[in-house]
Amino acid sequence: MKNIYTLSFQFKGNRKYVQGPDIFDAAIEIICNYFDKTKITFVKYAAHNMLHQNADLVITDEFDPKEYSFFNSVITFNQDNTKYYAIVIQNNELIDGAVEYSEDVVRNLSEINNDMIVFKNKLNDSLTEIIVSMNKYYLQQNITESGKWIVTKFDYINLTSIEDIKDRVISLQLKNNFNNLLTKSTIRVDGEVIGNLYFSLV
Repeated sequence: MKNIYTLSFQFKGNRKYVQGPDIFDAAIEIICNYFDKTKITFVKYAAHNMLHQNADLVITDEFDPKEYSFFNSVITFNQDNTKYYAIVIQNNELIDGAVEYSEDVVRNLSEINNDMIVFKNKLNDSLTEIIVSMNKYYLQQNITESGKWIVTKFDYINLTSIEDIKDRVISLQLKNNFNNLLTKSTIRVDGEVIGNLYFSLV
């Protein structure tokens, strides 16, 4: 199988690129229109190139990177013992407009304690959007504010909706720090491990 869809974005704040959470959330919205969300497992996101324009989304059960001259990110997931791939490929359509966006709530209400950052969620944002803001803040405060911290990979055991995390305690625990260039953190919701988050310093 191979199906192609269109992803349209708006920039957030002053950014001139689309970051991982927005790419992932847009792709998952389409995926959930055609797959049973409750049966989707072992979800992984990997960023390969920055996204500066709108994109096409290719959903397939076969993926050979050599068939693509360029792609921005890849999402993999399982359902009914089959592994699927959602490949995001920048197209020629320019992104029109931007929306206001602030990470102040996450930054102001998160608590940092040694290797962990904790946030009691009152937002209507996706889990991915929240944990990326949390982790960026943690890394800037505890490792370095020089350079730019960006999300490169994350994985979830299952998909989590906005309703699933409302009024829940979201925490990230730093598990590995590779020369202050690549980090791995464990994601928890109300203490339950639900996945991992990877950042790189560029």
